[in-house]
Amino acid sequence: MQGISSRWASLFLSATVLFGAIVRFAPTIITNRPINDGGMFYIMIQDLVSNHFLIPAFTTYNHLNIPFAYPPFSFYMGGLLSLLGIPIIEIIRWIPPFVSTLSILAFYWMASLMLNSKTKATLATMVYALIPRSFSWYVMGGGLSRSFGAFFLILACASTWALYARREPKYIMLIILFGSGAILSHPETGLHAATACALIWLFKGLNVRSFRDSLVVALGVMVLTSPWWGSVLYQHGVTPFLSALNSGGNGSISMLLRLGGNLTEEPLFSLTILFGIIGFILQGRSGNWFLPFWLFLPFLVEWRSATAVAILPLSILAGAGIADLIIPLILRIKPNLKENARDWTEYMSDHRILQFTLGFYLFYAFIGAFIYDFSLANYIIPAKSLDAMQWVITNTPSNSRFIVFTGRPDPFSDPTVEWFPAVTSRSCQNTIQGKEWLLGSGFIPFLGSLDKLQSCLRENVSCVIQWSEARQLGFDYIYIEKNKVDSPPSQSSLLYQLHQDNNFVPVFENDGATIFERK
Repeated sequence: MQGISSRWASLFLSATVLFGAIVRFAPTIITNRPINDGGMFYIMIQDLVSNHFLIPAFTTYNHLNIPFAYPPFSFYMGGLLSLLGIPIIEIIRWIPPFVSTLSILAFYWMASLMLNSKTKATLATMVYALIPRSFSWYVMGGGLSRSFGAFFLILACASTWALYARREPKYIMLIILFGSGAILSHPETGLHAATACALIWLFKGLNVRSFRDSLVVALGVMVLTSPWWGSVLYQHGVTPFLSALNSGGNGSISMLLRLGGNLTEEPLFSLTILFGIIGFILQGRSGNWFLPFWLFLPFLVEWRSATAVAILPLSILAGAGIADLIIPLILRIKPNLKENARDWTEYMSDHRILQFTLGFYLFYAFIGAFIYDFSLANYIIPAKSLDAMQWVITNTPSNSRFIVFTGRPDPFSDPTVEWFPAVTSRSCQNTIQGKEWLLGSGFIPFLGSLDKLQSCLRENVSCVIQWSEARQLGFDYIYIEKNKVDSPPSQSSLLYQLHQDNNFVPVFENDGATIFERK
C-alpha cells in the first residue's frame, strides 16, 4: 500500500514538472526573438568574450561607460556556451526557461525539508510550478541572470535548513556554493538569499555551534565571490555598489499592499492566495511562524524582487493549506475510508472526489499559466521595428543619440527601448538598464521621469525638449514606434506635430516606426 501511495505522489510531481516546463518554454516557442529584456546582457556577454573572459572595466552597452559591475555568473555561462557555436541570442532565449524549470525540482527539495513531508511538498510544488510569478521574470531575456539567481537562492535556503535540521557538515559546503551562486548571478537575489538564510538561522539554529557554522559559511561565500567584487573594487571602488543600492527606492509599504492584490499574477481567480491564507493561519495556530515571517521579509529587504521571493513561502503555505484543511474537508464527503492514514496519498486510490479535486486544480492552474504565456509573448520587438533599427545601423552616424518612443509606461517592460542600443549600437537616452550603476540617488527620479516622457506621445515637441534639457541629455533623432500610435495620427499627437515642425526632418518610415532627425 505504501508503494501505491508513493506512486500517487510521484505521478503528481511528474505532472507538475511537465506542466511547469511547458508553461516556461511556451512563450519562447511562441515567439522567435527574446521576450522583453536582455539587451544589456547580450552586449555584456559579447564584452566578456571579447576580453578573453576577464571582467572588463566597462560594458559597451549604450555608450555610457557603465561599470561592468553586474554579477557575472550568467555572462560566463552564456560566453562559454557561445564558444560551442550557439548564438548568444539563442542562449538568451532558451537558457532562462531551462533554468527556471530546474528551479521546480529545487523548490520541491526545499519544501520537503520545511514541511518535513515529501507528499505535502508535492502539493506545494504543484502550486509553485504553475504560479505565473514563479516564471514570468525568469523566462524573459533578462531571466538569464534572474533565473540562475532564483535557482541558487532556493538551493541555498534548502541547504541552510538541512544544515540546522540534520547537523551534517556537507551542507556547509553546499550553502557556500549555492549562496555564492546567488550573489554571483543577480544582485537582488543575492541579498534575498542572505536575509532568508539569516531568518532560517534565527528560527532553526540559534546556538553556538550554528553561529560558528554561519561564520564559516559567510567567510566561504566572501572568498568564493571575491574574484568578482574584488575586480570591481579594484577598477571602480565602491561607487557602483553604492549607486546600485540607491536604485532600489523605498517601496516597502506600497509593495506590502500588493499582498492583497495580484501577487501571483494569475489571470484567473487566485486559488493560491486563498490556500496560502489558510496555510498562514494554520501555521500560526500551530506556532510555526517561520513561513509567515518569510512571506513578509522580502518586502522589508528590497521591493523590486520582493514578490518573486515571497511566492516561495506563499507556495509552501498554500501546499500546507491544501494538505491540512482542504483535503480533510474533502475526505469528510466519504468518511471512514481508511483508518489511521497518514497523508493524502493513502486516500487517492479509493477516493474519486479527491482525485478529481487535485486533478482539477492542476489543470486549472495550468490553463491559467498558459493564458498568461500569451500575454507574456506580446513583450517582444515588433518585426517592423527591427527593420527600422537595421536602417539606423546603415544610415546614421555611430555616435547618434536617440530618444525612443513606444508608449509603454513601464521602462522595465519595454523591449524596444532596451534592445535598441544592443541592436543598433547607438545611444538611447531613455534606456533605464545599466543606469542603476551610474545614477545613484538620481536613479529613482530618472525612472519616474520615463513615464512622463512616454506621455509626450500625446503632446507637442516642447514636451520632449523640456525632458531632454532638464536632464542634460541631448538627442539627434526621435524614434517613434507605431504600435500605440493612432493611424492617422491626431493633430495633438507628437507624431503629427513633428511632421509640422521645421526643426525635425522625417528620414525613415515604415509600418512599424517613424524616425525624425533633429536639425
